[in-house]
Amino acid sequence: MNLVLDIGNTRIKAGLFDGDALVRKSRSHQPNREWLAAFIDNDHVRSTLYCVSGREPEWLPEFLTPISPWRALDHRMALPFVNKYETPETLGRDRIAAVAGALSMGLKPPLLVIDAGTCITVNFLDRHFAFAGGSISPGIGMRAKAMHAFTQRLPQIDWKPEAVLTGTNTTASLNTGVFMGAVCEIEGMIARYKKKAYRLQICMTGGDGPDLANALKYPIFAVPDLVLLGLNHILRQHAADD
Repeated sequence: MNLVLDIGNTRIKAGLFDGDALVRKSRSHQPNREWLAAFIDNDHVRSTLYCVSGREPEWLPEFLTPISPWRALDHRMALPFVNKYETPETLGRDRIAAVAGALSMGLKPPLLVIDAGTCITVNFLDRHFAFAGGSISPGIGMRAKAMHAFTQRLPQIDWKPEAVLTGTNTTASLNTGVFMGAVCEIEGMIARYKKKAYRLQICMTGGDGPDLANALKYPIFAVPDLVLLGLNHILRQHAADD
């Protein structure tokens, strides 16, 4: 088994793979040793790879060391694409893994990989398998919190995935602004990339990915476990190269 961990800003997702097959997965907003030990459940782990886009738990390296060889994903590892980012050391590891995950599914570039989580990242892989860059903007939850935090009168809302164009009260207007604003932003980005890249394929992941994918007017491959798939793909490639 291979163990992969996606350490985000609000949660950790864990996956156990047998070859290319995702055998088991779990996620926790308050991860600890006990949670991860219960998830592994005495399975033999050959190798571990994790990526960090949030804060790495201090206990993690010590926990993993007796279980298997492990490493944290970074830009220097062998990747299934060419990294043309001007500052590769600053490229989000989850962005790297998401693009690798799309390739592991057999999707071919030109490719747009959208990760809708705490932030919304748009990542472009050109037809030469080169990661050219993309964009980062606030996620839906961040947008809702910001309007409450930086104004005197706007309330904090629990947003809903409602594709309503015209909000008829303040709460509904805020909901339209945060959700439909994100939908329109993503549709606008897709439209511009479609002008740039013929036969563009689009893949979406992240906690808000399914809700956004359902509201978009473009055909989307919605894959909740894309980062886990990508981490396993990179881990297997790394093992093959050793």
